[in-house]
Amino acid sequence: MNNDNNFFKKNGFSIALCSFIAIAIVASLYFSYNNFNNEDNKIAKTEENTAFEAVNKSDVKSYKETETNTEATTLNINENKQSLKDTTTTTKKVEEPKTETTTKETQNTTTEAKQDDKIFSLFDDEQEMSWPVFGNIVSKFDMTTSVYDKTLEQYKVSDSICISAPVGTEVKASAEGIVENIFVDDEIGQTVVINHGNGWVSTYSQLEDNVLVAVGDVVDEGQIIGKVANPSKYGVALGPHLDFKVLKDDTPKDPTEILSQTAE
Repeated sequence: MNNDNNFFKKNGFSIALCSFIAIAIVASLYFSYNNFNNEDNKIAKTEENTAFEAVNKSDVKSYKETETNTEATTLNINENKQSLKDTTTTTKKVEEPKTETTTKETQNTTTEAKQDDKIFSLFDDEQEMSWPVFGNIVSKFDMTTSVYDKTLEQYKVSDSICISAPVGTEVKASAEGIVENIFVDDEIGQTVVINHGNGWVSTYSQLEDNVLVAVGDVVDEGQIIGKVANPSKYGVALGPHLDFKVLKDDTPKDPTEILSQTAE
């Protein structure tokens, strides 16, 4: 027992010193560890604050601003599309104006007409026709009172004139036009019809069978279209002659008022 007490007396100081040193080392390690963790936390917080500050710079727009700008951009795109559509529609609507000659006054001022791909000058109301043959008028035009027909020995209205001419006399077109019809009639014989445009038509009857034109031919004024033939049995009393008729819009006109007054 005394030996033990002596041991502790001798070595007590050393044991206490060692214990103090051990405690100091543990405390130092503990404080070092806490300081290390605190530094890590400070670094982490510093990085977090830096990131937060970077995100919240003044040039970064809020969600509401971004949404508003997106809606405005979409609206502008839609407006641009509509504007482009309107421009396209306007472009389609803009066309060259078309000119149509529909009135008779406009037609009368037209100098050329196209019919069946053939060109000829239209007859004007102020123009005169040339005589198809030269001779005496043996039957006058009269649509209001009856004219005595020597062959039929009766009175009747007359929608044409009969010009006396020897058989074989050349018959000429009274104006430019297109041959509209050729036919044979028991009363007026071989007939040629010429359309001069603007509603004017001339008819040449009592011709020889071998006419010199065909339907669709464009003829010039003065062009020979046939020859005078022996008259049909309905016109024999008048002798050889040309039966000449002029129509304006399907209405018979007195040829002597249309034919040139200076041609004879």
